[in-house]
Amino acid sequence: MNKILLELNTSNFWVLNWYYIVAVIISFTSLVFGIRNFYKKNKDKEEIKNDIIPKIETKIDPIISPIINPTISPVNNINVNIGNRESKNQSNENDSEKKSENREALIDSLKSKIKILFIDDDKKFNIVKIFKDSKWKNTNSTTDIKSVDEPKVKEADIIFVDINGVGKLLVCKDEGLDIALMLKQKYPNKKIIIYSANKDNDNFHKAWDLCDFKLEKNALSYQYLSLVEQYSIELYSKSL
Repeated sequence: MNKILLELNTSNFWVLNWYYIVAVIISFTSLVFGIRNFYKKNKDKEEIKNDIIPKIETKIDPIISPIINPTISPVNNINVNIGNRESKNQSNENDSEKKSENREALIDSLKSKIKILFIDDDKKFNIVKIFKDSKWKNTNSTTDIKSVDEPKVKEADIIFVDINGVGKLLVCKDEGLDIALMLKQKYPNKKIIIYSANKDNDNFHKAWDLCDFKLEKNALSYQYLSLVEQYSIELYSKSL
C-alpha cells in the first residue's frame, strides 16, 4: 500500500511521483492567481470609488448649495415687514379718508349750483322737500310742461319725470315716457331720470333705453339723493 502511494527511491522519485508535483504546481499557480485577482479586484473597487465619489459630490453640491442657505436672516426683518404692511394699510386708509372728504366737499359746493326739476302731477309727493332739507337749494317741481323749451326745463341740469299723469298739455300718448324721450333727445347732456308707481307700463318704449336711469316712485329718498350726487359730480367733471 505504501509503495503505491509514495515511492521512496530517489532515483526514480520524479518519474514515479510526477502527479504529486503537478498537483503542487497547479495548487501553487491557483494560489498565485487567486491572490493576484483578489488584489486586482480591491484595486478596481478603490479606483471606481475614487472616480465616482467626486462626481457624485460635484453633482450634489450645485443642487444643495442654492437650497441650503447657511445665513439665517435676523428676526428683526419680520418686524420690519409687518411695520411696512401696517404703514401701507394706514396710508391706504388715509387716502380713502381724503378722497371721501374731498368728495363730500365737492358735493357741498355743488348743492348751490346744480338745478333739479321734478315733473310730477302728484302734489303729495314730498321728495322736493327732502331735497331742499338736504340743502339742494335749486330743486323745483311742476305738474306738467307746455314745451320742452320752457325756462325751467332749459335751466335744469337733472330732470326727474313721472311716467303717469304728465304730458297732457303736450298731448303725449304715452304721457311721461314721451316727455322723457323728448327731453333726452332735445338735451342729451342733461340727466333725465324716469320713475313710476305703476309697474304695468310700456316696457318697449324708447325712453327706457335712452334715459339715464329709472326708479320706482316709492324708492328710498336716499336712492334719489345718491343719483343726484353721482350725476352732479359727472356734470361738474364734464364742465372742467
